[in-house]
Amino acid sequence: MDDSVRDDTAKRHTHRMSADARKRQIVEVALDLIQKHGLQGVTMSRIAAEAGIRQASLYTHFRSRKEILLAALDAIYDRIYASRMTASSENTLARLREICDHHIELWRGLGEKHHAHLLLEFVAGAPGEGLRETLAAKHLETLNEFIQIVERGKEEGKIPPQVDAERVAWFITGFAFAGDVSQTMGFQRFLDPEISGRWLDVMFKSFLEEPEPTLHQDSSPIREAVSASSLSAARSVAQGPEGGIDGESGSVERRAP
Repeated sequence: MDDSVRDDTAKRHTHRMSADARKRQIVEVALDLIQKHGLQGVTMSRIAAEAGIRQASLYTHFRSRKEILLAALDAIYDRIYASRMTASSENTLARLREICDHHIELWRGLGEKHHAHLLLEFVAGAPGEGLRETLAAKHLETLNEFIQIVERGKEEGKIPPQVDAERVAWFITGFAFAGDVSQTMGFQRFLDPEISGRWLDVMFKSFLEEPEPTLHQDSSPIREAVSASSLSAARSVAQGPEGGIDGESGSVERRAP
């Protein structure tokens, strides 16, 4: 960035902000940089330049570059959870289908502004950035959300007892992942009702099928993985002391999604 551009950027952002507003601005700048340059392209100097503040001032609000990336990941999951808002809060398969249909509408309507590309940047870059555990914990939380909807629906008599909650959760998240990849790659054909719509028709019909008999009914490792104790353990690992990306050390504060 040349001096004239940097000066213009600084003039736009140097007005006084509250601490919370500044933190939100820094996170939005980080998200914009991830969109343009990927995780590795998000440097402290770039963040400071785009935010119009001195690099040293970033440490007033975040202890490290990694902490900024964690805040950015939280913001992405805020968008994901918001995308699951439906008119009904009933624990039914119809509500889950509505969530999936809404995903298709967002992919079609938001285009490049959809959060798919940002999420996949974290999926690809998480191991190298030391974010694998945090990302895994968040994914398990999303699986658990769908599992709980099904389990509560079965208890309330709104979902047939033979429906496998874990299978439903994995199938829906698999569909969402395929859609995110298609969105990022520009495969608009995925949005065709004969593809995404038919996929959902077949998928939701399969949920109602009677399960095949098995010799053993052992507890599922996936169910155990999304239990409260496992999620707590994943959070503890993510919060443990480790070196920051920019050379600083210290534990990373866990923020609620």
